[in-house]
Amino acid sequence: MVKGSSKIGSIASRCQKGGYQRQLRSRMTGKEVDDNSTDDGTFVSGVVEGFYGKPWSTDQRKLLFAWMNKMGLNTYMYAPKDDCKHRAFWRELYSVEEADHLTNLTEAAHQNNVNFVYAISPGLDITFSSTKDITCLKRKLEQVSTFGCKAFAILFDDIDPEISEADRSVFPSSAFAQASVTNEVYEHLGQPKFLFCPTEYCASRAIPNVLSSDYLTTIGSKLLPGINVMWTGPKVISKKLSIQSLEEIASVLKRPPVIWDNIHANDYDPRRIFLGPYDGRSPEIIPYLKGVMTNPNTEFEANYIACHTLAQWCKSNMDGVKKDIISGDRLSPVASDIKLETESDFSSDEDIPTRFDTRYQPRQALKIALNEWLIEFSAGRLPPKRPSPPLMPISNVVVSTCTAITPTTTTFESEDKTVSLPIPPLNSMDSNMAEVDNVSYMQPSMNPVNSLVDVPISDSEFLADNSELEPMDCVPTGISAIPPNVHCIPKNESSESLMQIEVTALEKCEERNATGITNCEEVVETSSGVEFTSPGDLTFDNISLLVDLFYTPFEHGSRGCEMMQDLYWLRANAHVISSANGAKKIRDQVTSWFEVARRFEDGVGAVLELYDRLMAIPNKSLLSDIFPYLWDLRGVLQTCCAYVKWMGGGRVPYMAVCHLQGSLTWLTKGYKEVFVSGDQEPWVFRGGLQAEFQRMLPIDTAHDLFFMTAPDSFVKKQYVYRPYHPRDKDQVYQVCLKTCDDGMDGTDVFPDNPQLMGDRLLGGLVTNCPEYCFVVEDEEGICGYALCALDSKQLHQKTKIDWIPSMCQKYPKPDKDDLSPADELILSFHNEQQMIPEVLYKRYPSLLRVDVLPNRIEDPAVPKRLLACALCAVKTSGSIGVHCELTVGDKYMMDCYAKLGFVPITGPDCLSDDAIFLGRII
Repeated sequence: MVKGSSKIGSIASRCQKGGYQRQLRSRMTGKEVDDNSTDDGTFVSGVVEGFYGKPWSTDQRKLLFAWMNKMGLNTYMYAPKDDCKHRAFWRELYSVEEADHLTNLTEAAHQNNVNFVYAISPGLDITFSSTKDITCLKRKLEQVSTFGCKAFAILFDDIDPEISEADRSVFPSSAFAQASVTNEVYEHLGQPKFLFCPTEYCASRAIPNVLSSDYLTTIGSKLLPGINVMWTGPKVISKKLSIQSLEEIASVLKRPPVIWDNIHANDYDPRRIFLGPYDGRSPEIIPYLKGVMTNPNTEFEANYIACHTLAQWCKSNMDGVKKDIISGDRLSPVASDIKLETESDFSSDEDIPTRFDTRYQPRQALKIALNEWLIEFSAGRLPPKRPSPPLMPISNVVVSTCTAITPTTTTFESEDKTVSLPIPPLNSMDSNMAEVDNVSYMQPSMNPVNSLVDVPISDSEFLADNSELEPMDCVPTGISAIPPNVHCIPKNESSESLMQIEVTALEKCEERNATGITNCEEVVETSSGVEFTSPGDLTFDNISLLVDLFYTPFEHGSRGCEMMQDLYWLRANAHVISSANGAKKIRDQVTSWFEVARRFEDGVGAVLELYDRLMAIPNKSLLSDIFPYLWDLRGVLQTCCAYVKWMGGGRVPYMAVCHLQGSLTWLTKGYKEVFVSGDQEPWVFRGGLQAEFQRMLPIDTAHDLFFMTAPDSFVKKQYVYRPYHPRDKDQVYQVCLKTCDDGMDGTDVFPDNPQLMGDRLLGGLVTNCPEYCFVVEDEEGICGYALCALDSKQLHQKTKIDWIPSMCQKYPKPDKDDLSPADELILSFHNEQQMIPEVLYKRYPSLLRVDVLPNRIEDPAVPKRLLACALCAVKTSGSIGVHCELTVGDKYMMDCYAKLGFVPITGPDCLSDDAIFLGRII
């Protein structure tokens, strides 16, 4: 193998015509000027498509170039990890069709004044000492150069740091091997613009540290000076970049780095997307860098703000001066000239950077970007076509050479004790992890695709209705505790305020307490019957809220934080409702509780309004990128809202509140501080705002009820989850009748007794134990329920004493031999009622029944959301498990309950010829 030459371009004299100005700029910025180098001194600013996951489409990349040209960004790097010929099959040349697409991409970039950098990642399986592999690498990049590409990059990130045994006989280390190959390819291509990504690409991966790393020292000394080196900062995802850290890495690499910025990357967490501004980087670091390229969200349309604010940041200090150049202790001749020319303008040397540095304010930059992004929502773009699968067999792909490890934990101090925060695996697909110097890194499994050739999407796969470019017909929505001016208009309701309704409900609650009745469900009923209204057009405030909900890796938006604080406070003080006894102090506390509850529900209503209006935007491409995340958050917030309504019913004793305080939440002492510090990689705190709200619910560990794949089609229909009310009985009975025949309509089975099935399956429960029952509504009314009894033994006793006798009177015992299905059901009232098996009761003390109308459910998550509401309620009151009873022939319902996390309960006492018990631990 031919090793790379040490040839370095000669440095031209700075005393030629115009040389003084160039020398001035060079000394001010600390960057040497090499006239023979292909580096023109331009600050590199732009986008690197370097994430794991579905690559962007050709059309999206072309749109990106137009955005970049408008914003003033100058460089794009083609480096999608899951593009088959970039990484997995890097040796393979491009086909004629692929070559045509790459040529068009390169031309489109150049037309928009964007430098197109083609990157290749051979590190998974390259043999550095193999002449064949080096020839393949040269041939591949030579082919790409014929497409008009003039800039290249070789990436050695996320690979095994050790070289093969064959390579160890030629190279003393991986750094020598990588530098040698990179130098050789760089010179073979004629020393074009070139970038290199090292294996130790951040301080946390440098072994043992940046200054003492043999790997980085070798790269710095052996890599030719015309090659720029990429660096992510202190960590893979760095909250801040400091001048000190940049000077440190520049001294080791012998060149200022180009920042590969992962601040907006989201490929490590399927529940997070980042819409906030470019932040955590002072403009004063610009003179210490060769450039910055953002590696943003996998979802293309979500990156407008990331690109726009990065462009604003890059322009904020282009004439900046390194601090040490103008400091009093090390004042350079150039700075002396500056000082003499400007000493009348500045009172001290410290004032000079302020004049040269136009301050960048992230919040202000965000406002500017939002105004322009709002226009993009009206663009008539369709979702991209699917990338085609590779022609090569997937089995030949070397996915990762890193060793999988067990997820770790992080600890912090909380209330004078150490709290461990577990890092659970996201799912079975994201279990590949590598550990370097105790830093865990999520490396998603690769799914190689061909992002240069698209596969048409059929009508059934398109995430929209047949109107395509027309705004989607949106089913307006409402939620019962949201004020009319926010989201819905109560039907047949007076104009009295929510607080007036709450005070009236409180008086009723006090009356019931005086008579010994503790069920205060009216407290949470603020309206009955919801008239759905048009969602209206998307506004600046709407998209501001959208950004706020999905802000940055180390910061949640202000409104999201306020809602978390409200929910935490409501949960901690819910016991005041149950203790309302007429005392003024208690009345004031209850009034305060409902004021906070109203504010929280207002916040949820604003999110629902945002969701509705997004469903109607013409830009279906943008909607398809945002939809899964907002759909997820909406569902979690609706569950929280239903839980707040239930707590407002006065069913939470003080002891239950004490029990709930043990959960680790955003408001736990020390948690937020660790989150925002940036000391931990953000994948330690997975799940985003959705997970934060989930952790405030009693069933926070029931991940299967929260972490769900978004539907394949847009869900335009809204659903309202709320506690059951006695007036709901007829509608609940109707749902029961229409699902009683193993999930199918049983109306024809009981034509003369439409209430019989409801009386048999639900009547005793909703009559004797309605406190833990929930319903879900759409615009037509109730379309499902989750009815639960906290103590199934007590329910059995109450039903036996009160309900069964009344049913025997309502339905006389049949005295004929030929019994119809209705007769058999009536007969069951008159037979001996079976006791619940003791072994079942001990593990699953609560009884549950869940049914939904399939023809009214567009959102497949509705049953799980509904179940989550009921489980939150019974868990708050101390239940450890729920069970349900089905007939042996209910195969469809058994499958439905299995999807809800229920398992068959076995044992001698639970066996029956005609019934089966299913249970779930909570």
